[in-house]
Formats: sequence, structure tokens, C-alpha cells
Amino acid sequence: MLPAISAVLYVLAALLIKQSIGRGAGQNAVNVAANVAAALLFQPLWLLAGDVAWSLAWMPAVAAVTFTVGQILTFLALRHGDVSVATPLLGLKVMFTAVFGAVLFAEVLPLRWWLGAIASSLGVMLVTGATLRALGPRLLRADALSAMGAAALFALTDVLVQRWLPQLGVGVFVPLMFGIVGALSVLYGLPQEGLKIFRVPVGARIGLAAGSVLLAVQILGMALALGLYGNATVVNIVYSSRSVWSVVLAWLLARWFARWFARWFARHDASEGPEAMGRRLAGAVLLFAAVVAVLL
Repeated sequence: MLPAISAVLYVLAALLIKQSIGRGAGQNAVNVAANVAAALLFQPLWLLAGDVAWSLAWMPAVAAVTFTVGQILTFLALRHGDVSVATPLLGLKVMFTAVFGAVLFAEVLPLRWWLGAIASSLGVMLVTGATLRALGPRLLRADALSAMGAAALFALTDVLVQRWLPQLGVGVFVPLMFGIVGALSVLYGLPQEGLKIFRVPVGARIGLAAGSVLLAVQILGMALALGLYGNATVVNIVYSSRSVWSVVLAWLLARWFARWFARWFARHDASEGPEAMGRRLAGAVLLFAAVVAVLL
């Protein structure tokens, strides 16, 4: 249930953050709010820490850098495109994880990884609405490039965390990593905008605050699922259902429940017709099926 709830919370968070961006929240303000919220949420994990091997502190620092850049690219994707396009493309993280595992740690890739990659490619075509001829140019658009770049960096982060976390333990690695993530977000934004990164238009504050908290909570949910049960295969399969939820929830909230949710959620997905959203849903299902095929 934890990864299932986290998948839904991620999509709701993405929709809320998309709404806050539409209401004037700046790129750096969104990045700072989301990452500082996560940093604060994870600090109590220090209570689980034993002796700290500070000579290994560079490990969570490197993971923090890759995660921070991935987060920046995620919000760029949300700024330039729809949640129902960006989130399914983030599902390519599983494929990038396989590549980084093979390149960095000489892991052997079985046949099912390549079959999953083919299914993912077809899913990407459907999600982005591109034909075979137009796929290349469509993937060069800002939203697709940002989403795929974020997927690659999050995959690299996962590989690094998987290899390095046991050497420091959850009680040290996670709060230290996300503390650095929060600090990096502030240091990235301050030189560009000064204290303006902390100023958010009134109409965007609720959406940004709620979206940032939901992002942090879903990260914690995934960490608890992996830490308590250790079954990474099942956890990641269930969590990858967010690619499907991103299309379903964006469509339902934007059209069927517009009367209640129009104030809080971005309506851009509502402008898409049933044919386009149906194609995105089919692509998201293909991406999810590819993840299942790869991880089983």
C-alpha cells in the first residue's frame, strides 16, 4: 500500500505544483519549496544514526547533486508541458537504471530489459503524441527533454544510493543527502533571484505548499516501503503505476471534477481531446507494462 499511495500522491503533487507554476510561482521558488520540505521531513531520521563515518560523507553529497539537478529538470518539464506527458516519461527511469548499472557496475542485462526498452519506446511515442517520423523532433521539445533528463538523473541517484547507503545507514545517509539537497536548492536560486525565491504570489502559495509536502511524504512512503519490507521489485512495480495515474487523474480532475478542483489544479490537460488523452493512457500503460516485464 505504501508505494501505491506514494504513486497517487506524486501525481497529485505534480498537478498542484503545475497549478502553482501557472499562478506565478517561479522555477527556483518551486525547487526550493519542494526540496526544503523534503529536507526537513527527513531530519528526524538522525535519531536512528549510530557512529557516523564522516569520511564517507561525500557519497550522500554526490547523490544529493544528481537528485537536485533531476528535480530542477522535473519542474522544467512541468513548466513547459502537461503532467500527463512529463510523468509517464519519468517512468523511463527504470530503463536508465539498467544502463547505469551495466556501465558503472558491470551488471549483465538480460533479454527482458531489451524487450522492456522496446515497449517503453512505443509507450513514449504514444504518450508524446508523436508519429514514428515525428518522434525525434517531439522528443527534442523542452518538456520531453527535461523529463527524460530528470529520469536519467533520478536513475543514477537510485544506483548510487543502492550501492552507498549500506555503508552509512539510513539514519545518516538519507537525512544528510536531503539536507544537502535543500541547501543546494537555496544556493542555486539565491545568486539568480536573491530573496525573491522565497516570495510566491498569493494565488500560488496553497498549491505550492501542498504539492511540496505531498512530494516529501511520497518520498518518505517509498523509503519506508523499501526500508521495512526490502522488496524493491514489488515496490518499484507498484510505484511505477504513477505513469498511468498521471493520465487518469489529470483527465478526471480537469474535466469531470472541474467545478470543485478548477481552483486548485491546472486545466491545461482539459484542453486535450479524448483521442489525445486516450493515446497518452495507452502509452502510459505500455510504459508500465515495460517496467513490470523488466522487474519481474
